[in-house]
Amino acid sequence: MRSLLGKTYTYRAKDTGTITDEAMRDKLLSNMMAPKVIELKKGAQVMLIKNMDDGLVNGSLGKVVAFMSEKSFEIYDNNPDVLGEDELLDIDEENTRKQDLQKFRMATLDGGGNGTLHPLVRFAVADGTHREILVLPEDWKVELPSGEVQAQRSQLPLILAWALSIHKAQGQTLERVKIDLKKVFENGQAYVALSRATSQAGLEVQNFDPRKVTAHKRVAEFYDGLYSVNKALQDSKVAKPPAPTATKANPSKKQVKEVEDFDEEEEIMMMYG
Repeated sequence: MRSLLGKTYTYRAKDTGTITDEAMRDKLLSNMMAPKVIELKKGAQVMLIKNMDDGLVNGSLGKVVAFMSEKSFEIYDNNPDVLGEDELLDIDEENTRKQDLQKFRMATLDGGGNGTLHPLVRFAVADGTHREILVLPEDWKVELPSGEVQAQRSQLPLILAWALSIHKAQGQTLERVKIDLKKVFENGQAYVALSRATSQAGLEVQNFDPRKVTAHKRVAEFYDGLYSVNKALQDSKVAKPPAPTATKANPSKKQVKEVEDFDEEEEIMMMYG
């Protein structure tokens, strides 16, 4: 059998719109994250750039595990066991396996050789589980108030995610991360980047500059204020809060002692009474 591992799939955007000047249309579409061309392989780490539902949103990370047609995905989705983990690979090439079952699986999953193949992506979701979806092209539009579509791009809602901006990485926890602080420019930005790592062992920092590890002035003032309050409370000259007043429900230690002494005296009087 010919090796199917390592094949690259190229997906080119389809750009349309009322603006026929290609350079002007490209300029309008350049503000969108959807790439004009994206190349994918099995194992590629990708990021979703469009909200799909409550679980899969802009910024969700995943890994390409296979390439399938829509028809083959319907079969796979209803029966994921039709492919073993080692068989999740590119399935558009001619199959030369001799075993009938394997031939059936491959022939079924590539739709008999018909249909465009799309990436099957396994996304990590917030609850710690995974979801697999066949990623199809989505549309991005530049419209006038009248509804006229000046420019439109149809492309897979994916970008390669071997690297992320600090902004995109907010809220994530990463077991292994390499951080480049060379272009840090904002207060708290270094903290956000460094705190993505779950341990020091899984953290590698490049271009570290202590002058760029800064906090906002108001944050520093807030923590300075907390320190001052705590320090003041430790000072013997500062008035301490008054002791709690004794009540029926919460008698003082002195009152409890008096009651205990009274009980003892009463017992002695009864013995000699």
